[in-house]
Amino acid sequence: MSLLVFGHKNPDTDSICSCLSMTYLKKSLGIDAIACCLGEPKKEAAFVLNYFGVEAPKIINSVEEGDECCLVDHNEFGQSVDGLEKATIVEIVDHHKLGGMTTSTPLSMNLKPVGCTNTILYSMYKENEIEIPREIAGLMLSAILSDTLIFRSPTTTEYDISAAKKLAEIAGVDIEEYGMEMFKAGTSLDGYSIEEIVNMDFKAFDMGGKNVGIGQVMTLDIDSVMDKKEDFLDYINSAEFDMLYLVITDIINEGSYLLYKSPDHIVGNAFNVEPSQGVYVDGLVSRKKQLVPNLTPEVEKI
Repeated sequence: MSLLVFGHKNPDTDSICSCLSMTYLKKSLGIDAIACCLGEPKKEAAFVLNYFGVEAPKIINSVEEGDECCLVDHNEFGQSVDGLEKATIVEIVDHHKLGGMTTSTPLSMNLKPVGCTNTILYSMYKENEIEIPREIAGLMLSAILSDTLIFRSPTTTEYDISAAKKLAEIAGVDIEEYGMEMFKAGTSLDGYSIEEIVNMDFKAFDMGGKNVGIGQVMTLDIDSVMDKKEDFLDYINSAEFDMLYLVITDIINEGSYLLYKSPDHIVGNAFNVEPSQGVYVDGLVSRKKQLVPNLTPEVEKI
């Protein structure tokens, strides 16, 4: 039976690249593995796959009892494939907080507080003395640059920077030049609907019993979103969440604009701003390290 390796729903670049780099590692260790993903690769990931000549992972919608699964870049049932509760989770590699997942059998876990799952995978390649080919190095580098915003995000660690520099040498690219080319390709919102933009990089969280959604869009064209602010708010307010936040991140200026379905005081207290639709929060770029930790205590007060 093949091991199914996959990231979270609404896969971002780290999720797509993690399943591919983890699958290559498993195969190099003699384990039959299949790279899978829970949705179509988005523009940024598609650019990366095309740039390094790698085939996209197999799309799956569910797993069944008896399937053996390796989770990368997530560890919550709500963010994972349908049917996972009945399958067997044999391994998790992730850089997020624990999400309350329980299993019926023991498993291997490699969770570290770094900026990107592929930073952990890089250390796993080194520990197992597996040589990293150019195309896999390119995928891993791309994921690190994406998740850390080319080291601009507060989630960035010295391990991310060190791994990225070594991977860039193998991939034969300049970090800043390639990273900006990747961002330009990936942040264009042309052709996307309101619904697609909100759900482009979307995760659901349980905060004190409240169902909270956070979508994040990283773009070089803020106006393309803000010009349609009312349309976005119509969609956000109709969503079946107790609260929902759309975070429009300005990569260059390292801050974000917020559109939300939420009591104003939560936004004001969480980010120390005068709350209003489209409010700009300087320095806010990380969902994991800033958005979720800041919002959670305020939401739980309700």
